[in-house]
Amino acid sequence: MRITNSMMIMRTMRDQNTNLSKMSKWNHDLSSLTNLHRPSDDPIRVARTLRLESDINMSLEYKENIQAAKSWLEKTETTMNEITSVYQRIRELAVQGANGILKQEDTQKVAEEIKELKNHLIQVGNDTYMGRQIFTGFKTDKKLLNENGSYNTPAIDLSATGLPSELIEYKVGDSQTLSVNITGERIFGAEVDTNADGNPDMPKLFADIDKLLAALDAGDNEAASSSLEDMDNQLKTLLQVRGEVGAKVNMIDIMSERITDVGINLKELLSKTKDTDVAETQIQLITAEAVYKASLSVTARIIQPTLVDFLR
Repeated sequence: MRITNSMMIMRTMRDQNTNLSKMSKWNHDLSSLTNLHRPSDDPIRVARTLRLESDINMSLEYKENIQAAKSWLEKTETTMNEITSVYQRIRELAVQGANGILKQEDTQKVAEEIKELKNHLIQVGNDTYMGRQIFTGFKTDKKLLNENGSYNTPAIDLSATGLPSELIEYKVGDSQTLSVNITGERIFGAEVDTNADGNPDMPKLFADIDKLLAALDAGDNEAASSSLEDMDNQLKTLLQVRGEVGAKVNMIDIMSERITDVGINLKELLSKTKDTDVAETQIQLITAEAVYKASLSVTARIIQPTLVDFLR
């Protein structure tokens, strides 16, 4: 087969383009720090990359939700600690006032302190987090308690149980949600009838305090003593609710550590899937450049550029 000069030129040009294309690829991989630029580069790895990126985005969303849930729970825990501490102080004062030893004026001082603590409980019961009421379920723009301690009707859902029951939940994992709020009736109890008219009008916690105050004002030590059992039961409830919140705070700390580890592992796997191996790519680029320059040098010697070169 006769090899013409034009055939040599065409073949040489094709080889040169091949060498130049390889050099361009390695250079592109190095400058972009990834070796996947289009689906055709490696369909399997591209599909894996898309899945990993989706999983990373979801883990970031879960991490944000976990942090938001943790902040809400920590605020609730702080508030529950304060409510429990104040109520424990009220019980201590109830014991002092009911023992029959104090003078009437001292009993009145005890009653005055209990009234102040009751007002403080009402204020804490209307506590907020970032401008949102923490004990009113979904109605976070409404206060839970009125000034006298009764439930604020617009803040609670009376259609079912007569008490708020809405739970605010955050999605913290695949098919996993976490409720972060405690509704008011868990803390202050159901409404009871304090006027003997058949209409519940006051949360039990405050009804018990009012009954205690009435007994102290009347100097009725027996009635004051009888209120201690109800207060003990209420205190157990407060401690139980506080324990539940504390357990959720501990659990969400574990969730936070886990989702952080998951995110790190996913990013490492994504890097191994699509990122450029810089050291190896630099070697490949240098090799491709050397091959390309060598091919240019050889081409310049084997292809005669002009007719004069044939006549020499």
